[in-house]
Amino acid sequence: MASEGWKRWAPVQVAALIAHGVGGAGLILGNKARLAGQPEGRANTIVKLALTGAAAGTTLYSGILGKQMSKHAGEATDGTTEGGPGASAELESLQRRQRVLQWVTPALTVILIVLAAQQGEQQRPIAGWLARVTPNAG
Repeated sequence: MASEGWKRWAPVQVAALIAHGVGGAGLILGNKARLAGQPEGRANTIVKLALTGAAAGTTLYSGILGKQMSKHAGEATDGTTEGGPGASAELESLQRRQRVLQWVTPALTVILIVLAAQQGEQQRPIAGWLARVTPNAG
């Protein structure tokens, strides 16, 4: 039953991944002047791009594993990622990989959130802030 739900949700996930990619490309283009002059922001963007690709890849691979697991729907399991008595070696292998991915994808997402916050701080106009808090010496 869970496989059927994920199958119906897959088009929404694909649309979200595409929208995220288009939005990210727009942000990069909109900030190209800042990124050209700010090595830290450029490095952050490159790392975020690589991690976003990795997260999209783990999401896709998780879906592929889920589809393969659905072929074993008649086998006993103790959960989506835990085999049951009499589960085939193939199903247990699929479940083992899915068990890893259920932690890797959210971990990548958390790192991306932290990097996005860091990048937001890099965009703050420090010079303007310092001018407001530093009394004029004249």
